[in-house]
Amino acid sequence: MPRDLQKLRTKRDIQTAFIKLVNEKGFKNVTVGDIAKESLINRQTFYYHYQDKYQLTEAMIKELVQKYDDLYKHYVAANLKKLDLTSRIPLLFPQTNTFWAENRETAAALFSIEYSDYTLENELKKRFRQYLPTLLGHEPLPLEKNVFPAIILSVIEYVIETGNPPSQEDIIHTFDSISDVFK
Repeated sequence: MPRDLQKLRTKRDIQTAFIKLVNEKGFKNVTVGDIAKESLINRQTFYYHYQDKYQLTEAMIKELVQKYDDLYKHYVAANLKKLDLTSRIPLLFPQTNTFWAENRETAAALFSIEYSDYTLENELKKRFRQYLPTLLGHEPLPLEKNVFPAIILSVIEYVIETGNPPSQEDIIHTFDSISDVFK
């Protein structure tokens, strides 16, 4: 087997083991020894790829956020400039909901890890704020910069918790209910 392919397979096995263990035991209770044992490698092999579980966490957050960025750029951003906001929303949900449903276990584990300011939630909020001008078609108001990322994260959490993406109708109904509260 080519060396690069073996390295990729080992990294994948380490990450898969880490996700499983974090979801089962919680981040604080997972050790490098646990990860090595679960991924059928020795500790030295783990240390060849990662300094510790914290570096592994940061690498996985970076990788997941990059995949989401790529998805956004590929499926969404290219088509948004021609559309109004009402037409943009349906473009967003099928691809992004599928992404989070497919990465449910990884996202659940990474969302649960909080040991520094570098968390999956914080990194996603940064990205969502960057996406807002394109998504909204204008520079967002200060309140929009906080509200929209919170809503998007809530939808992601819903997908992770239930395993089911909300329908566009569910989202519209929810926004109508929220709107009614402020009338």
